[in-house]
Amino acid sequence: MSKFTVEEINFMCVFETQDRTDMIGQIRQVMPHIKDSDMEELGEQVLGKLQNMTDEEFAEISLEASE
Repeated sequence: MSKFTVEEINFMCVFETQDRTDMIGQIRQVMPHIKDSDMEELGEQVLGKLQNMTDEEFAEISLEASE
């Protein structure tokens, strides 16, 4: 399983879901509205990792924002 960076975890915390498929859908919905290239890249990284993991692996991730 790909490990998520602190930035990627914080990005995922914006989406209020604990369901991997739902999170993928929500991220895809907002991607066209992201105008910052760094955030766009971060979103693509997160999508790639989410798509390449199982629901069981996703359930093991602690989605708590860090500073």
